[in-house]
Amino acid sequence: MNQCNGKHPLRAKHQLSDLLYFACISLMCEVVAAYAIGTSSLIWLGIYIACMVPFMFVEVGFLCRHCPYYRQLPGRTVHCKSHWGPTKFFKPKPGPLSTYEKVILYSIFVVGFFFPFYWLVQQPLLLFIYLWSILIMAWTYAKYECPRCQYFECPFNFVSKEARKDTLTESNAADNSRQA
Repeated sequence: MNQCNGKHPLRAKHQLSDLLYFACISLMCEVVAAYAIGTSSLIWLGIYIACMVPFMFVEVGFLCRHCPYYRQLPGRTVHCKSHWGPTKFFKPKPGPLSTYEKVILYSIFVVGFFFPFYWLVQQPLLLFIYLWSILIMAWTYAKYECPRCQYFECPFNFVSKEARKDTLTESNAADNSRQA
């Protein structure tokens, strides 16, 4: 079955179009923040970019390596909505995030979110666009991506308990038939 809300099945794998969509929807707030900072100071823009680049490594190290999509392909290649190509920087670690990993992950999200506020509040239209783009990104993911994700232990996963149970039952049945 793999039905999570009756309309959209759980996502077995990602396509390149998923990455492109994610990039469009998630980079909007980053572009607006960079523009707001850059119009005031190129030095602070450089600092902002230098702080955001390591975000990918923190995300992979504390969230992605727990995800089934991270383990889906052999070697160093990952195909998911936020990473495509040789981005397996860390050894996979199946299971839920530890409390420490959650604290680090949430902290980096909070820092990334609030860092540009000093410059954004000086330009109310850009602040509005920044907040609106984050709202649209969060709503889109809550509606279309997180309810279809197979990483049930992700803190952002919205798959229903019934769909989780169905998926795990199907997975166990498939494992048993392979062993027979």
